[in-house]
Amino acid sequence: MDTQSQQQSTRSSNDSDGTRSEFLRNKAIVNTILSGVPVTEAARRYGVTRQWAYELKRRYEREGEAGLLPRSKRAHRIANRTDERLIERIVAIRRELIAKGLDAGAESIAARLEREGVAPPANSTIHRILTNAGLVKPEPRKRPKSSYARFEAALPNETWQSDFTHWPIGDGTDMLIVSWLDDHSRFLLYSRAFSTVTMETIESSFREACSRYGIPSSTLTDNGTVYTTRLLSAEPGSFERLLALMGVRQKNGKPYHPQTQGKIERWHRTLKQWLMARPLARDLDALNRQLDEFRREYNEERPHRALNRRTPKEAYEAKGKAGPDPEIAAREQARRDEDARTAGERDAIEKKNGRRRPVPVAERTEPTRVDVTVPAKLHKVSKDGCIMQKGIAGGRRTVNVGKENAGKTVELEISHGIITVIDPATGEILAEQTLDTTRDYQYRKPIPGVNHAPTHM
Repeated sequence: MDTQSQQQSTRSSNDSDGTRSEFLRNKAIVNTILSGVPVTEAARRYGVTRQWAYELKRRYEREGEAGLLPRSKRAHRIANRTDERLIERIVAIRRELIAKGLDAGAESIAARLEREGVAPPANSTIHRILTNAGLVKPEPRKRPKSSYARFEAALPNETWQSDFTHWPIGDGTDMLIVSWLDDHSRFLLYSRAFSTVTMETIESSFREACSRYGIPSSTLTDNGTVYTTRLLSAEPGSFERLLALMGVRQKNGKPYHPQTQGKIERWHRTLKQWLMARPLARDLDALNRQLDEFRREYNEERPHRALNRRTPKEAYEAKGKAGPDPEIAAREQARRDEDARTAGERDAIEKKNGRRRPVPVAERTEPTRVDVTVPAKLHKVSKDGCIMQKGIAGGRRTVNVGKENAGKTVELEISHGIITVIDPATGEILAEQTLDTTRDYQYRKPIPGVNHAPTHM
Protein backbone atom coordinates (compact mmCIF):
# COMPACT_ATOMS: atom_id res chain seq x y z
CA MET A 1 0.00 0.00 0.00
CA ASP A 2 1.38 3.43 -1.00
CA THR A 3 1.71 6.42 1.34
CA GLN A 4 -1.43 8.20 0.03
CA SER A 5 -3.58 5.08 0.54
CA GLN A 6 -2.20 4.67 4.05
CA GLN A 7 -3.07 8.29 4.87
CA GLN A 8 -6.64 7.86 3.54
CA SER A 9 -7.02 4.61 5.54
CA THR A 10 -5.76 6.36 8.68
CA ARG A 11 -8.23 9.24 8.24
CA SER A 12 -11.14 6.83 7.69
CA SER A 13 -10.15 4.87 10.80
CA ASN A 14 -9.93 8.05 12.87
CA ASP A 15 -13.36 9.22 11.63
CA SER A 16 -14.86 5.84 12.50
CA ASP A 17 -13.33 5.86 15.97
CA GLY A 18 -14.59 9.37 16.60
CA THR A 19 -18.12 8.50 15.50
CA ARG A 20 -18.20 5.41 17.73
CA SER A 21 -16.83 7.33 20.71
CA GLU A 22 -19.49 10.05 20.34
CA PHE A 23 -22.23 7.42 19.96
CA LEU A 24 -21.14 5.59 23.14
CA ARG A 25 -21.05 8.84 25.07
CA ASN A 26 -24.54 9.82 23.92
CA LYS A 27 -25.82 6.34 24.85
CA ALA A 28 -24.27 6.59 28.32
CA ILE A 29 -25.99 9.94 28.89
CA VAL A 30 -29.38 8.53 27.87
CA ASN A 31 -28.93 5.35 30.01
CA THR A 32 -28.10 7.52 33.01
CA ILE A 33 -31.28 9.55 32.49
CA LEU A 34 -33.38 6.39 32.02
CA SER A 35 -32.00 4.94 35.25
CA GLY A 36 -33.76 7.71 37.15
CA VAL A 37 -31.01 10.31 37.42
CA PRO A 38 -32.38 13.83 36.77
CA VAL A 39 -31.52 15.28 33.39
CA THR A 40 -29.65 18.20 34.93
CA GLU A 41 -27.49 15.87 37.03
CA ALA A 42 -26.73 13.61 34.02
CA ALA A 43 -25.69 16.65 31.97
CA ARG A 44 -23.38 17.81 34.79
CA ARG A 45 -21.73 14.37 35.05
CA TYR A 46 -20.87 14.17 31.38
CA GLY A 47 -20.00 17.84 30.88
CA VAL A 48 -22.79 18.73 28.41
CA THR A 49 -25.54 21.30 28.52
CA ARG A 50 -28.95 20.50 29.96
CA GLN A 51 -30.54 21.34 26.57
CA TRP A 52 -28.32 18.77 24.77
CA ALA A 53 -29.18 16.08 27.34
CA TYR A 54 -32.93 16.69 26.78
CA GLU A 55 -32.33 16.58 22.97
CA LEU A 56 -30.61 13.18 23.25
CA LYS A 57 -33.47 11.86 25.39
CA ARG A 58 -36.02 13.01 22.79
CA ARG A 59 -34.06 11.48 19.89
CA TYR A 60 -33.81 8.13 21.72
CA GLU A 61 -37.54 8.06 22.46
CA ARG A 62 -38.31 8.91 18.82
CA GLU A 63 -35.70 6.89 16.90
CA GLY A 64 -34.05 4.50 19.33
CA GLU A 65 -30.27 4.07 19.30
CA ALA A 66 -30.12 5.33 15.69
CA GLY A 67 -31.04 8.75 17.03
CA LEU A 68 -27.85 8.82 19.11
CA LEU A 69 -25.50 8.64 16.11
CA PRO A 70 -23.58 11.85 15.29
CA ARG A 71 -25.28 14.01 12.66
CA SER A 72 -23.94 16.41 10.02
CA LYS A 73 -23.64 20.03 11.18
CA ARG A 74 -24.30 21.30 7.69
CA ALA A 75 -27.14 23.84 7.45
CA HIS A 76 -30.43 22.49 6.12
CA ARG A 77 -30.97 25.65 4.04
CA ILE A 78 -28.52 28.34 2.84
CA ALA A 79 -30.34 31.66 2.90
CA ASN A 80 -28.01 33.46 0.45
CA ARG A 81 -27.57 30.67 -2.08
CA THR A 82 -27.36 32.04 -5.64
CA ASP A 83 -30.42 31.22 -7.72
CA GLU A 84 -29.82 28.55 -10.37
CA ARG A 85 -31.24 30.78 -13.11
CA LEU A 86 -28.80 33.54 -12.16
CA ILE A 87 -25.92 31.04 -12.25
CA GLU A 88 -26.96 29.98 -15.75
CA ARG A 89 -27.14 33.63 -16.87
CA ILE A 90 -23.66 34.37 -15.45
CA VAL A 91 -22.20 31.42 -17.37
CA ALA A 92 -24.05 32.49 -20.54
CA ILE A 93 -22.76 36.10 -20.30
CA ARG A 94 -19.23 34.80 -19.83
CA ARG A 95 -19.45 32.77 -23.01
CA GLU A 96 -21.07 35.63 -24.95
CA LEU A 97 -18.31 38.09 -23.97
CA ILE A 98 -15.54 35.65 -24.84
CA ALA A 99 -17.13 34.95 -28.25
CA LYS A 100 -17.16 38.71 -28.95
CA GLY A 101 -13.54 39.12 -27.89
CA LEU A 102 -14.43 41.32 -24.89
CA ASP A 103 -13.23 41.22 -21.28
CA ALA A 104 -15.22 38.53 -19.46
CA GLY A 105 -14.10 38.78 -15.83
CA ALA A 106 -16.35 38.96 -12.79
CA GLU A 107 -16.46 42.78 -12.91
CA SER A 108 -17.53 42.83 -16.56
CA ILE A 109 -20.23 40.22 -15.95
CA ALA A 110 -21.56 42.12 -12.91
CA ALA A 111 -21.78 45.31 -15.02
CA ARG A 112 -23.77 43.47 -17.72
CA LEU A 113 -26.18 42.10 -15.11
CA GLU A 114 -26.74 45.60 -13.73
CA ARG A 115 -27.59 46.89 -17.21
CA GLU A 116 -30.12 44.06 -17.52
CA GLY A 117 -31.80 45.24 -14.30
CA VAL A 118 -30.50 42.32 -12.21
CA ALA A 119 -28.76 42.84 -8.85
CA PRO A 120 -25.43 41.02 -9.30
CA PRO A 121 -23.84 38.92 -6.55
CA ALA A 122 -20.40 39.79 -5.22
CA ASN A 123 -17.49 39.55 -7.65
CA SER A 124 -16.03 36.74 -5.54
CA THR A 125 -19.30 34.80 -5.92
CA ILE A 126 -19.28 35.29 -9.70
CA HIS A 127 -15.66 34.14 -9.82
CA ARG A 128 -16.52 31.04 -7.78
CA ILE A 129 -19.43 30.24 -10.12
CA LEU A 130 -17.15 30.51 -13.15
CA THR A 131 -14.52 28.36 -11.45
CA ASN A 132 -17.08 25.68 -10.59
CA ALA A 133 -18.23 25.72 -14.22
CA GLY A 134 -14.66 25.18 -15.40
CA LEU A 135 -14.55 28.55 -17.22
CA VAL A 136 -11.68 30.08 -15.26
CA LYS A 137 -8.11 28.85 -15.56
CA PRO A 138 -5.98 29.07 -12.40
CA GLU A 139 -3.32 31.77 -12.63
CA PRO A 140 -0.15 32.26 -10.56
CA ARG A 141 -0.39 34.84 -7.84
CA LYS A 142 -0.18 38.32 -9.34
CA ARG A 143 1.36 41.47 -7.96
CA PRO A 144 -1.30 43.15 -5.76
CA LYS A 145 -2.98 46.13 -7.39
CA SER A 146 -2.40 48.18 -4.23
CA SER A 147 1.34 48.15 -4.99
CA TYR A 148 0.87 50.26 -8.15
CA ALA A 149 0.90 54.07 -8.05
CA ARG A 150 -2.27 54.79 -10.01
CA PHE A 151 -2.88 58.12 -11.75
CA GLU A 152 -6.00 59.46 -13.39
CA ALA A 153 -6.64 62.93 -14.82
CA ALA A 154 -9.29 64.86 -12.91
CA LEU A 155 -11.16 66.12 -16.00
CA PRO A 156 -11.81 65.01 -19.57
CA ASN A 157 -9.31 66.51 -22.06
CA GLU A 158 -6.86 67.14 -19.23
CA THR A 159 -4.49 64.55 -20.74
CA TRP A 160 -4.66 62.54 -23.94
CA GLN A 161 -2.54 59.41 -24.27
CA SER A 162 -1.38 58.15 -27.66
CA ASP A 163 0.61 55.29 -29.13
CA PHE A 164 0.50 52.96 -32.12
CA THR A 165 0.54 49.17 -32.34
CA HIS A 166 0.93 46.53 -35.06
CA TRP A 167 -1.80 44.34 -36.58
CA PRO A 168 -1.74 42.20 -39.76
CA ILE A 169 -4.28 42.08 -42.58
CA GLY A 170 -5.28 39.06 -44.65
CA ASP A 171 -2.21 38.98 -46.92
CA GLY A 172 0.14 39.14 -43.94
CA THR A 173 1.06 42.81 -44.38
CA ASP A 174 1.73 44.53 -41.06
CA MET A 175 -0.40 47.63 -40.43
CA LEU A 176 0.01 50.28 -37.74
CA ILE A 177 -2.96 51.40 -35.62
CA VAL A 178 -2.70 54.93 -34.18
CA SER A 179 -4.96 55.73 -31.21
CA TRP A 180 -5.73 58.70 -28.95
CA LEU A 181 -7.32 57.96 -25.55
CA ASP A 182 -8.66 60.37 -22.93
CA ASP A 183 -6.86 59.69 -19.64
CA HIS A 184 -9.77 60.60 -17.36
CA SER A 185 -12.60 58.65 -19.00
CA ARG A 186 -10.75 56.09 -21.20
CA PHE A 187 -12.86 57.51 -24.03
CA LEU A 188 -11.39 56.50 -27.38
CA LEU A 189 -10.99 59.74 -29.31
CA TYR A 190 -9.31 58.37 -32.43
CA SER A 191 -8.25 54.99 -33.83
CA ARG A 192 -7.05 54.52 -37.39
CA ALA A 193 -4.78 52.08 -39.24
CA PHE A 194 -1.98 53.14 -41.61
CA SER A 195 0.60 51.32 -43.69
CA THR A 196 3.32 53.59 -42.27
CA VAL A 197 3.38 56.12 -39.43
CA THR A 198 5.37 59.36 -39.49
CA MET A 199 5.28 62.54 -37.45
CA GLU A 200 2.98 63.99 -40.12
CA THR A 201 0.58 61.07 -39.51
CA ILE A 202 0.54 61.84 -35.79
CA GLU A 203 -0.06 65.54 -36.47
CA SER A 204 -2.98 64.73 -38.77
CA SER A 205 -4.54 62.31 -36.28
CA PHE A 206 -4.20 64.85 -33.45
CA ARG A 207 -5.78 67.63 -35.51
CA GLU A 208 -8.70 65.37 -36.42
CA ALA A 209 -9.30 64.42 -32.77
CA CYS A 210 -9.13 68.09 -31.75
CA SER A 211 -11.66 69.06 -34.44
CA ARG A 212 -14.16 66.62 -32.87
CA TYR A 213 -13.52 66.93 -29.15
CA GLY A 214 -11.64 70.19 -28.58
CA ILE A 215 -7.98 70.88 -27.77
CA PRO A 216 -6.63 69.06 -24.67
CA SER A 217 -4.55 70.53 -21.89
CA SER A 218 -1.70 68.05 -22.35
CA THR A 219 -0.59 64.89 -24.13
CA LEU A 220 1.23 61.85 -22.76
CA THR A 221 3.22 59.59 -25.07
CA ASP A 222 6.38 57.51 -25.13
CA ASN A 223 9.62 58.79 -26.68
CA GLY A 224 9.04 57.50 -30.21
CA THR A 225 10.49 59.76 -32.88
CA VAL A 226 7.02 60.26 -34.39
CA TYR A 227 6.08 62.07 -31.16
CA THR A 228 9.27 63.79 -30.01
CA THR A 229 12.85 64.46 -31.07
CA ARG A 230 14.01 65.33 -27.55
CA LEU A 231 16.30 62.28 -27.26
CA LEU A 232 17.87 62.95 -30.66
CA SER A 233 18.07 66.71 -31.02
CA ALA A 234 17.69 69.94 -29.08
CA GLU A 235 15.54 71.22 -31.96
CA PRO A 236 11.85 70.27 -31.44
CA GLY A 237 10.03 68.35 -34.16
CA SER A 238 7.05 69.63 -36.13
CA PHE A 239 4.55 67.84 -33.86
CA GLU A 240 6.12 69.34 -30.75
CA ARG A 241 5.96 72.80 -32.36
CA LEU A 242 2.31 72.23 -33.25
CA LEU A 243 1.45 71.33 -29.66
CA ALA A 244 3.24 74.41 -28.34
CA LEU A 245 1.45 76.68 -30.82
CA MET A 246 -1.90 75.22 -29.71
CA GLY A 247 -1.05 75.70 -26.01
CA VAL A 248 -0.80 71.97 -25.30
CA ARG A 249 1.77 70.76 -22.78
CA GLN A 250 3.63 67.68 -24.02
CA LYS A 251 4.57 64.97 -21.49
CA ASN A 252 6.70 61.93 -22.28
CA GLY A 253 7.15 58.79 -20.22
CA LYS A 254 10.45 57.52 -18.90
CA PRO A 255 12.31 55.48 -21.55
CA TYR A 256 11.70 51.72 -21.25
CA HIS A 257 8.90 52.30 -18.73
CA PRO A 258 5.59 51.66 -20.56
CA GLN A 259 3.64 51.63 -17.27
CA THR A 260 3.54 55.45 -17.47
CA GLN A 261 1.30 55.11 -20.53
CA GLY A 262 -0.57 52.19 -18.93
CA LYS A 263 -4.04 53.13 -20.15
CA ILE A 264 -3.14 53.16 -23.85
CA GLU A 265 -1.10 49.96 -23.42
CA ARG A 266 -4.12 48.28 -21.79
CA TRP A 267 -6.30 49.60 -24.61
CA HIS A 268 -4.09 47.83 -27.14
CA ARG A 269 -4.65 44.54 -25.28
CA THR A 270 -8.41 45.09 -25.30
CA LEU A 271 -8.38 45.96 -29.01
CA LYS A 272 -6.30 42.95 -30.04
CA GLN A 273 -8.47 40.62 -27.97
CA TRP A 274 -11.50 41.90 -29.90
CA LEU A 275 -9.75 41.68 -33.28
CA MET A 276 -8.55 38.12 -32.62
CA ALA A 277 -12.18 37.00 -32.27
CA ARG A 278 -12.77 38.03 -35.91
CA PRO A 279 -11.32 37.06 -39.29
CA LEU A 280 -8.38 39.18 -40.48
CA ALA A 281 -9.42 42.17 -42.56
CA ARG A 282 -8.81 41.78 -46.32
CA ASP A 283 -7.19 45.19 -46.69
CA LEU A 284 -6.52 48.48 -44.92
CA ASP A 285 -10.03 49.85 -45.54
CA ALA A 286 -11.63 46.72 -44.09
CA LEU A 287 -9.43 46.98 -40.99
CA ASN A 288 -10.48 50.60 -40.49
CA ARG A 289 -14.12 49.55 -40.71
CA GLN A 290 -13.46 47.03 -37.95
CA LEU A 291 -11.83 49.76 -35.86
CA ASP A 292 -14.85 52.05 -36.36
CA GLU A 293 -17.16 49.23 -35.22
CA PHE A 294 -15.15 48.51 -32.10
CA ARG A 295 -14.72 52.19 -31.30
CA ARG A 296 -18.51 52.55 -31.10
CA GLU A 297 -18.89 49.38 -28.99
CA TYR A 298 -16.01 50.30 -26.69
CA ASN A 299 -17.16 53.88 -26.11
CA GLU A 300 -20.93 53.39 -25.90
CA GLU A 301 -21.74 49.80 -24.91
CA ARG A 302 -18.88 48.27 -22.95
CA PRO A 303 -18.94 49.15 -19.21
CA HIS A 304 -15.51 49.85 -17.75
CA ARG A 305 -14.43 48.52 -14.36
CA ALA A 306 -12.27 51.57 -13.57
CA LEU A 307 -15.25 53.87 -14.29
CA ASN A 308 -17.63 52.33 -11.75
CA ARG A 309 -19.23 50.26 -14.54
CA ARG A 310 -20.01 53.28 -16.69
CA THR A 311 -19.12 53.40 -20.36
CA PRO A 312 -16.26 55.71 -21.45
CA LYS A 313 -18.74 57.96 -23.26
CA GLU A 314 -20.82 58.39 -20.08
CA ALA A 315 -17.69 59.25 -18.09
CA TYR A 316 -16.39 61.62 -20.78
CA GLU A 317 -19.67 63.57 -20.95
CA ALA A 318 -20.23 63.67 -17.16
CA LYS A 319 -17.83 66.57 -16.47
CA GLY A 320 -16.63 69.80 -18.04
CA LYS A 321 -13.58 69.69 -20.26
CA ALA A 322 -10.08 70.97 -19.58
CA GLY A 323 -8.43 73.16 -22.21
CA PRO A 324 -5.06 74.37 -23.52
CA ASP A 325 -2.82 76.90 -21.79
CA PRO A 326 -2.84 80.26 -23.65
CA GLU A 327 0.51 81.24 -22.11
CA ILE A 328 2.24 78.29 -23.81
CA ALA A 329 0.69 79.31 -27.14
CA ALA A 330 1.73 82.95 -26.64
CA ARG A 331 5.34 82.00 -25.88
CA GLU A 332 5.53 79.76 -28.96
CA GLN A 333 4.06 82.46 -31.19
CA ALA A 334 6.54 84.99 -29.82
CA ARG A 335 9.39 82.58 -30.49
CA ARG A 336 8.19 82.02 -34.06
CA ASP A 337 7.90 85.74 -34.67
CA GLU A 338 11.46 86.24 -33.39
CA ASP A 339 12.75 83.42 -35.61
CA ALA A 340 11.00 84.93 -38.62
CA ARG A 341 12.47 88.39 -37.89
CA THR A 342 15.98 86.96 -37.43
CA ALA A 343 15.68 84.89 -40.61
CA GLY A 344 14.52 87.96 -42.52
CA GLU A 345 17.51 89.97 -41.34
CA ARG A 346 19.86 87.12 -42.21
CA ASP A 347 18.33 86.74 -45.68
CA ALA A 348 18.71 90.46 -46.29
CA ILE A 349 22.41 90.33 -45.37
CA GLU A 350 22.99 87.23 -47.50
CA LYS A 351 21.16 88.80 -50.44
CA LYS A 352 23.30 91.91 -50.11
CA ASN A 353 26.43 89.74 -50.14
CA GLY A 354 25.11 87.71 -53.07
CA ARG A 355 24.67 84.51 -51.07
CA ARG A 356 21.67 82.56 -49.79
CA ARG A 357 21.59 80.34 -46.75
CA PRO A 358 21.20 76.56 -47.26
CA VAL A 359 17.72 75.12 -46.87
CA PRO A 360 17.50 72.30 -44.24
CA VAL A 361 16.82 68.87 -45.72
CA ALA A 362 13.49 68.61 -43.91
CA GLU A 363 12.28 71.89 -45.47
CA ARG A 364 13.27 71.20 -49.07
CA THR A 365 10.46 70.88 -51.59
CA GLU A 366 10.29 69.97 -55.26
CA PRO A 367 10.91 73.19 -57.25
CA THR A 368 8.31 74.49 -59.68
CA ARG A 369 9.08 73.20 -63.14
CA VAL A 370 9.79 75.81 -65.85
CA ASP A 371 10.01 75.26 -69.62
CA VAL A 372 13.75 75.80 -70.07
CA THR A 373 15.81 73.90 -72.64
CA VAL A 374 19.62 74.09 -72.93
CA PRO A 375 21.61 72.03 -75.48
CA ALA A 376 24.00 69.35 -74.22
CA LYS A 377 27.50 70.54 -73.27
CA LEU A 378 30.58 68.76 -71.92
CA HIS A 379 31.99 69.71 -68.51
CA LYS A 380 34.76 68.46 -66.23
CA VAL A 381 33.57 67.62 -62.71
CA SER A 382 35.39 69.63 -60.02
CA LYS A 383 37.06 68.03 -57.00
CA ASP A 384 33.92 68.93 -55.01
CA GLY A 385 31.79 66.81 -57.34
CA CYS A 386 30.09 69.77 -59.05
CA ILE A 387 29.78 71.23 -62.54
CA MET A 388 28.87 74.84 -63.38
CA GLN A 389 27.33 76.42 -66.47
CA LYS A 390 26.34 80.00 -67.20
CA GLY A 391 23.41 81.24 -69.22
CA ILE A 392 20.78 78.89 -67.84
CA ALA A 393 17.47 80.75 -67.29
CA GLY A 394 19.38 84.02 -67.01
CA GLY A 395 21.96 82.90 -64.46
CA ARG A 396 24.77 80.59 -63.44
CA ARG A 397 23.78 77.12 -62.16
CA THR A 398 25.87 74.65 -60.15
CA VAL A 399 24.87 70.97 -60.28
CA ASN A 400 26.17 68.42 -57.76
CA VAL A 401 26.89 64.98 -59.26
CA GLY A 402 28.86 63.54 -56.30
CA LYS A 403 32.51 63.61 -55.26
CA GLU A 404 32.88 60.04 -56.51
CA ASN A 405 32.65 61.48 -60.05
CA ALA A 406 35.36 64.16 -59.51
CA GLY A 407 37.63 64.56 -62.54
CA LYS A 408 35.24 62.91 -65.01
CA THR A 409 34.14 64.56 -68.24
CA VAL A 410 30.34 64.59 -68.27
CA GLU A 411 27.56 65.93 -70.46
CA LEU A 412 24.91 68.31 -69.07
CA GLU A 413 21.62 68.91 -70.87
CA ILE A 414 18.37 70.60 -69.83
CA SER A 415 15.15 69.57 -71.56
CA HIS A 416 11.93 71.40 -70.65
CA GLY A 417 13.15 72.13 -67.14
CA ILE A 418 14.72 68.72 -66.38
CA ILE A 419 18.49 68.61 -65.74
CA THR A 420 20.21 65.44 -66.96
CA VAL A 421 23.91 64.72 -66.42
CA ILE A 422 25.36 61.70 -68.27
CA ASP A 423 28.77 60.00 -68.30
CA PRO A 424 29.32 59.80 -72.09
CA ALA A 425 31.89 57.03 -71.67
CA THR A 426 29.39 54.61 -70.10
CA GLY A 427 25.99 56.21 -70.76
CA GLU A 428 25.32 56.22 -67.01
CA ILE A 429 22.93 58.87 -65.67
CA LEU A 430 24.67 60.76 -62.87
CA ALA A 431 21.92 63.28 -62.11
CA GLU A 432 18.32 63.80 -63.17
CA GLN A 433 16.27 66.47 -61.42
CA THR A 434 14.06 69.52 -61.85
CA LEU A 435 15.79 72.84 -62.46
CA ASP A 436 15.34 75.32 -59.57
CA THR A 437 15.51 78.77 -61.18
CA THR A 438 15.39 80.49 -57.77
CA ARG A 439 18.82 79.14 -56.79
CA ASP A 440 22.35 78.97 -58.17
CA TYR A 441 23.17 75.69 -56.39
CA GLN A 442 20.94 72.80 -57.43
CA TYR A 443 20.37 70.44 -54.49
CA ARG A 444 21.31 66.92 -55.44
CA LYS A 445 18.42 64.52 -55.90
CA PRO A 446 19.62 60.89 -55.43
CA ILE A 447 18.99 58.23 -58.06
CA PRO A 448 18.42 54.82 -56.37
CA GLY A 449 21.17 52.34 -57.23
CA VAL A 450 23.27 54.88 -59.18
CA ASN A 451 26.75 55.87 -57.97
CA HIS A 452 25.77 55.22 -54.33
CA ALA A 453 23.72 58.41 -54.17
CA PRO A 454 23.28 59.44 -50.51
CA THR A 455 19.82 58.56 -49.25
CA HIS A 456 19.62 61.42 -46.77
CA MET A 457 19.51 64.18 -49.38
